[in-house]
Amino acid sequence: MLAASKESDLKQAVEYLGRLEPLRLAKDRSELDYVRVFVGKASMVGIPLSDLPMPQGFPTKILHVRRYDVDMLPTPDLELEFGDRVGVLMPPDKRDAIRKQFGDTVKSVAEFSYVSLGLGMVLGILLGLIPIPVPGVGTVSLGIGGGPLLVALIAGKLRRTGPLLWVMPLPANIVLRNFGLAMFLASVGINAGQPFVRTVMQEGFTLLFIGAAVLLTTVLFVMIVGYYVLKVPYDDLIGIASGATGNPAILVYGVRMAPTERPDIS
Repeated sequence: MLAASKESDLKQAVEYLGRLEPLRLAKDRSELDYVRVFVGKASMVGIPLSDLPMPQGFPTKILHVRRYDVDMLPTPDLELEFGDRVGVLMPPDKRDAIRKQFGDTVKSVAEFSYVSLGLGMVLGILLGLIPIPVPGVGTVSLGIGGGPLLVALIAGKLRRTGPLLWVMPLPANIVLRNFGLAMFLASVGINAGQPFVRTVMQEGFTLLFIGAAVLLTTVLFVMIVGYYVLKVPYDDLIGIASGATGNPAILVYGVRMAPTERPDIS
């Protein structure tokens, strides 16, 4: 039984090994059985599959990893995250040992380290306060937005530093992201409410229309030139256009238009 990320690789393997046989090996589980478990223990997270600690005394093989909505091929360098569903081949009487080894709890999809989160925030703020001399401009700093963002990118690449896990499961990430956006919009709305009403009463809707025109011009220019001239993929362009506006609410709307990770990355 073979698994691959490309159909062409499967065809090549079949030509090398023999022929396709349209039967189901899973019907006979007298010698080997297959079980799917949730990753719920910190000791199994952030470690390449080639170094993953597995129960001793019987053979095991990881056949399949499903991360939220994505099926992944278990390569030696793949690192598990909280909430991953892992398919394991093992002797039929070792199900409990495998479940115990991985933790196997659905609660793991919301697990994250408060210590890592707090430490990352502190490091990011400290980095953002460092003055950076720029010739011809003066001294600039990354600020409380750029500093944490840069530290988060570095920590996300490291994934694990000793006992500290920098990985946050997607459900917990989405909840915190939406909560943070709600707090941001509430703060902006409360602070801008009176000046907005006062400006509209004094100037009419002129400034509102000018602001809308400037925003639409920026977005349309980025989208048209990027798509038709530079041939940038549409979901990437949504992220670029959202970044050009500088408003996280627009980015959230863009992600809902193209539900992939590309708008966030771009």
